[in-house]
Amino acid sequence: MADIKPFICVRPAEDVVSAVAALPYDVYNREEAKEVVAKNPKSFLAIDRAETQFPDDVDTYDDRVYAKAAQMLKDWIADGTFIRDNRECYYIYELTMDGRTQTGIAACASIDDYANQVIKKHENTRADKEQDRIRHVDTCSAQTGPIFLAYRANAVINEVVAKTKNCEEKILAIAHCNCPQRAALVKEKLEKAANFKDIFVLDTAGVSSLYANDGGVIIAC
Repeated sequence: MADIKPFICVRPAEDVVSAVAALPYDVYNREEAKEVVAKNPKSFLAIDRAETQFPDDVDTYDDRVYAKAAQMLKDWIADGTFIRDNRECYYIYELTMDGRTQTGIAACASIDDYANQVIKKHENTRADKEQDRIRHVDTCSAQTGPIFLAYRANAVINEVVAKTKNCEEKILAIAHCNCPQRAALVKEKLEKAANFKDIFVLDTAGVSSLYANDGGVIIAC
């Protein structure tokens, strides 16, 4: 089984999302990328293709290009274009086009799983492109180019995603029967999984004690 983990996200502030959003870096040639960035300096393409910040005589793979990408990322975090979440999370990623909605999960996957073929390749890639993106990620200290993965249909994941959507207004109650540490652990994991309005922990009492023996935990929304 693949090792999939949550992560701390750096993402555009809500008021600049539409400006920052950009197509994949490799759908443009250099001239086209420069035109896009000239029209919209806040496009993430400016970081993804940082050679757009230099004259044409500077090579695309020059060390200065990668250093510029890293500096721009730091600057955009500093000026509030990007915000950094304060805890590790899994993120729901959803796109709607022509009335059809596709939903996925943004998370961290293991390079070892890829190398050991736990995660299967879906296409062959060029070595020069691989090295370019490796240098970009290493210099920026950030995964600047998400990788698309597919997984077999999973009812549990589907249920979690469905319950998590629009959870900002939901309040969870965690009742425990003589196991406050276990309840606290459950709360911690739920906080990582979704941004609920509130989660509170309480002792079982009355009718709720019928649903959990000593050491049991009950979660209600």
